[in-house]
Amino acid sequence: MSRYSAFDRFTLKAATKAAEMMMAPANRREVFDQFVMTVTAVTELSDHMRRITFHAPEFASFAVTGPDEYFGLLMATGRELVMPADDRINVRTSLRAMPEDTRPDLRWYTVRAHRQDVAEIDVDFVVHGDAGPGTRWARRAIAGDKAGFRAGGSAYRPPAGGSVLLAADETALPALAAILEVETRPVHVFVEVPDESYRVDLDVEWVLRGDAEPGSAVLKAIQDKALSTVEYAWACGESALATGVRRHLVKDRGVDRKAIMFSGYWKVGSARM
Repeated sequence: MSRYSAFDRFTLKAATKAAEMMMAPANRREVFDQFVMTVTAVTELSDHMRRITFHAPEFASFAVTGPDEYFGLLMATGRELVMPADDRINVRTSLRAMPEDTRPDLRWYTVRAHRQDVAEIDVDFVVHGDAGPGTRWARRAIAGDKAGFRAGGSAYRPPAGGSVLLAADETALPALAAILEVETRPVHVFVEVPDESYRVDLDVEWVLRGDAEPGSAVLKAIQDKALSTVEYAWACGESALATGVRRHLVKDRGVDRKAIMFSGYWKVGSARM
């Protein structure tokens, strides 16, 4: 018997159907595992990226749904981590039911690597200042720290053949890197970053944002590029980047909106929970 109510299952089904009328289908889960994990290692990858390795026995049987697998990171706001109830499909509903003084913060991240044999995952955090609870937690994390894991899903689900366009900003670099590790066909890849210091070792077209509005520089780069066809696109990062790239592909290049996966990882001036 499902751990979720009939109402929750119906709501998820309806939301999935509605989303697939507007964008490319994602990789979905039926059950959203939730458990506590422990930091086992912290590695500085660059000035702006920190890799944190987590261990939990449950990772030995956990399976990702796609290369850009995302999960909810639950971070204690008090002295101890208190996990929300796991009987709701929407974890935010469970969080709202908790007392404010024990309610953990929730932010979403990519599973950069998953090693079932040792029950570990790597998560790459793009850190810049104390921009939010996720960044603050990642900057201070040390081996032995606890955090919660809430399973999500994955967005990258291209057809077997055809040309692919990928667009991202610095916050989507971990997901993009994971996709490029498994993608074997030629792809058009555009990445917008604030400045040169955010570049990593990826074979992509780098676009420097500078003081421009997020998403504007990469959108211009794509608009100026002579592309033969685009049969699938994945655009993730700041909200304006994701929606701007989608709008251009649909209106100016005639790409089917159901062939574009787009997601706003963040939005200028707003917190994403």
